[in-house]
Amino acid sequence: MDLFIENAFIFDGLGNSPFKANIGIQKDKIIYIGKEKFRATKKINAKELVLTPGFIDTHSHSDFTILADPNAEGKITQGITTEINGNCGISGFPMLGEAFERRLPELKSLGLSPWNTCQEYIKLLKKAKPAINFATMLGHGNLRGAVVGYKDVKSRKKEINKMKELLKTMLSYNVKGLSTGLIYPPGIFADTEEIIELAKALRQFKGIYTTHMRSEGDRVIGALEETILIGKKAKIPVHISHIKTSGRDNWWKIDVILKIIKDAQNKGIQITADRYPYIASQTDLDAFLPSWIIEGSREDIIERLKNKNVRLKIKKYFKERGEDFLNSLLISDIASDKYKSLEGKRLGEIVTLENAAQFTCDLLIHSNLMVGVIYFGMSEENLEKILSQPYVMIGTDSSARCTSGITRNGKPHPRGFGSFPRFIKKYILDKGLLKLEEAIRKITSLPARTFRIEKRGVIKEGYFADIVIFDPAEIEDRATFEKPFNVSKGIKYVIVNGEIAVLEGSMTGKRNGRVLL
Repeated sequence: MDLFIENAFIFDGLGNSPFKANIGIQKDKIIYIGKEKFRATKKINAKELVLTPGFIDTHSHSDFTILADPNAEGKITQGITTEINGNCGISGFPMLGEAFERRLPELKSLGLSPWNTCQEYIKLLKKAKPAINFATMLGHGNLRGAVVGYKDVKSRKKEINKMKELLKTMLSYNVKGLSTGLIYPPGIFADTEEIIELAKALRQFKGIYTTHMRSEGDRVIGALEETILIGKKAKIPVHISHIKTSGRDNWWKIDVILKIIKDAQNKGIQITADRYPYIASQTDLDAFLPSWIIEGSREDIIERLKNKNVRLKIKKYFKERGEDFLNSLLISDIASDKYKSLEGKRLGEIVTLENAAQFTCDLLIHSNLMVGVIYFGMSEENLEKILSQPYVMIGTDSSARCTSGITRNGKPHPRGFGSFPRFIKKYILDKGLLKLEEAIRKITSLPARTFRIEKRGVIKEGYFADIVIFDPAEIEDRATFEKPFNVSKGIKYVIVNGEIAVLEGSMTGKRNGRVLL
């Protein structure tokens, strides 16, 4: 055998009771589970630590950072061995038309040369040799941006047909489904009919529809009903990205939302969801602006932000939302060197309601719209209700970053380094929200089944050797909003396709991930 693990306390990923056994690995597969001992090139004495399948990050945004730095330190050190990328309507391909133009500043900031096609992207991924397995959705924003552009118009039948043909071509490459970001351009301009027509193309490929819904706050119930309608009309499974009730005035809606989902499931509609274990979200600052401001190209938006009348309207908007809104926004990433010192500060610390619009417009202009913010607008009680649902998985909603190099910039959300240990430590081991075997099922076999990740997510002979070994007495997230690049602790070993990527808590430098396309 190439690798033999003995004295492990095994949680198989299926929700079964744990058992003590040894595991034998040959090349990239598990070939033995039992009590016998064998000779092997490498051995690990698990000392009765917890052994599980590798964790699957169901909501990742590593489409570009994984090319810039394939070590994926923040992910693999928290036990993640597989990511589902291409979420919220944005994927690494196709990069055509206005969709291509919109991504250029981000690629430049990561030192990447542009590409256009799926084939080019896969070639780049394989050349990069990522440390973790890479699966992806196809972003609706890529399709609409390429065919219709970033205009607030209803797509025509011939445009929908063109998007559908592009989608079918991408699905033939083992893309897992279609994702939408219906609060971001150009997805925000698409009507329900367009999404249903595109989603129908998923059926023959057994694809899934995932969505950053049209609202997660004031109009969240209507947005959820739209999502269910899409699943019903297209006859496909649907998945709600980072399910939440955003804004204090909407916290009461959680029980209504959970009931609507349960009722739909009882009627035969397949609905799943993911969530990160934090009560703060992260997105782009311009996502908080009215949709008419963010129509068109970057240049169009920037020109609009310079307009005096537009600034007066934004000023009115800020005043309507009040000081609490300013204090709920923490600036995480700024592309402009001029404003870099403001990273990590609340908007309310920097401005008043009187000058918030002026400052925000100037900041977005000087940063070429590339400003990230963390929004503190969720309820801890609601989070626990969400995490308790049997159909909810864990997703970081973060790109793969490292503690040094080109991907270490700004003060991003700590979820990129801490989500999975935080879920296990805080919500399972400390709060007892679920049994540990059920928690492990939600981060291994459930996402593998939901996203058609074959022969992963379960400790079973013949399955790929993606394995995590952790110490339940030590596991803990260490990343904070002040220090988001702190690596988690307690993850002792991470094995990806049979190779040890984390050994006794430290990265080995082995990059043995597979491109699942």
